[in-house]
Formats: sequence, C-alpha cells, structure tokens
Amino acid sequence: MTSFVPAHPSAAADLATFARRVAKFEADAVVRIVAYGPVAGCFAETPFDALALRAVALAEPAEFDVVVEAGTLAARAVGTAGEFELPPALPALRWASSLPPRSGWTELARLKLVDVVADVDRGVEEFRERAAGVADGKSLRAGRAALEGLATEIWDRELASGVPLRLAHAAGSYGFLGGPDDAGEVVLRAVGAWWRLDAPNGTMLARTGLALFAL
Repeated sequence: MTSFVPAHPSAAADLATFARRVAKFEADAVVRIVAYGPVAGCFAETPFDALALRAVALAEPAEFDVVVEAGTLAARAVGTAGEFELPPALPALRWASSLPPRSGWTELARLKLVDVVADVDRGVEEFRERAAGVADGKSLRAGRAALEGLATEIWDRELASGVPLRLAHAAGSYGFLGGPDDAGEVVLRAVGAWWRLDAPNGTMLARTGLALFAL
C-alpha cells in the first residue's frame, strides 16, 4: 500500500498535524497505520507509557498495515485525486505487534471535558511548584530520578474508574483535549489488559497496571 484516500478533505491536514506532534517528542518517531474496512487507525508511541491513536475515515474500504516515519508523514501532501501518499515503509518495531483489541470495549465513565482539562492543569502546576524542591541539591542523575519519581506520583493518580491521570495528560500534550473553551466529554473504556481514553480529537491507550511494552 503506497497511498490511501481519506473520506474528508480535512483528514490529511489532521493526520499531518498528528504526525508533527509525534515527531516533536522524538525526531525519529514512527507511526503505524492499520486499516480495516472504512477506517485507518494511526498509532504512535508516546513518552507517557501510552499509545496515541488518530482515526481517519477512508473514502473506500481498505486493508493494510504499515509503519512509517512520523516526520516524513507530516510533510506529505494530498494528490490531485485526493489520495494521501505514504512514505516508504519501515520495519515494524516491538510495540507494533502489541496493539489493543479493536472491539469488546466496556465503558467505565463519561467525564466533562472541562473537568479533565482542569485535572491535567492542576497536575502540571503541582509538578512545576514541587520540581525545584525535589531536585534541589542533588546530583544530575539523582535530580533526574527525583523528578521522574515526582512525575510518576502525580500522573499515576486516578482520573476515574481506575484509569490513571497520565492518559489525560498524554491526551492534552498531543492536542486531543482541544482548546480551553471546547465543550464535550472524555470517555473512559477498558478491555482485557487495556485502558482507553477517548477525547474529542483523538484517543490514548495503555495497558492496565503494566508497562506499555511488557511482553
């Protein structure tokens, strides 16, 4: 598969924005694009122990599975016939063989978007306020470990129904929660060993109580 046709003209720009955000966190990051039927799911590893997912509706059903470079994907343009040209495929990475199920999800909770954004903002502010004191007087290595411990303490707190706040933090970092004035809901789901946070502009997925890439 070297190209696909999005159902909506704006989808290509949305995908490029997503790819740019992925590459911002890691220059050589990759995106795995998996299409089954009328939708292509674009998955990316994040530094939040979670997978980011941006779904793209397709003009025609398709079936393909390809891993591409995020930075190159962000630079692609839509052709005159509306097709989105894919960059050259890369070898699949370890995480790419461990995607969550496509069905069977159970809804856990529905939260007001404004409340979720407020929870994330409070977490960010707490980290900023406590960071200097936690790392003060420590060596570079010890200070980094202390900051990582502080981040774990804050973002592993429960958002709702056992789902950690870090999924909401990740969603906000990738622009999935929208702007400060956006309305709507955040829906939490689970299936097997996976959590799922569906926000207005995208989805975050993570293993329940396990490292994302544990085999």
